[in-house]
Amino acid sequence: MKRYLCMGAAALFLSACVTAPPAKYEWGQYEQLMYNYYKKPDSVKELMESMATTIRQAEAQQRSIGPGMYAEYGYLLMLQGKNQDAVDNFEKEKRRWPESAQLMDKMSKMAFAPTAPKTEAKQ
Repeated sequence: MKRYLCMGAAALFLSACVTAPPAKYEWGQYEQLMYNYYKKPDSVKELMESMATTIRQAEAQQRSIGPGMYAEYGYLLMLQGKNQDAVDNFEKEKRRWPESAQLMDKMSKMAFAPTAPKTEAKQ
């Protein structure tokens, strides 16, 4: 009985020393900041800064970015008129997630599509 008690105590002690495995993807504060952005769209600057930092750090450490993160960041860049930077991110998304190729190609075309001509107000 004493032997089983010692083995149980040892197992408990060793299990307390185990650390969680690293996350498969780098997300940073993406989830919370995206939620904040949907509720308050003027928080886009904070979202973009956080996404840029997360992407930069993950790339420096050769870690994987979460699915869709390059695409979302590219879309936000496109909304700001930074079309080439947007397309660069769409290409990264396409390389990392080949199943997104069709959508990323459409987004790339949309980034450089001519804008609709402005119509003058009739007098």
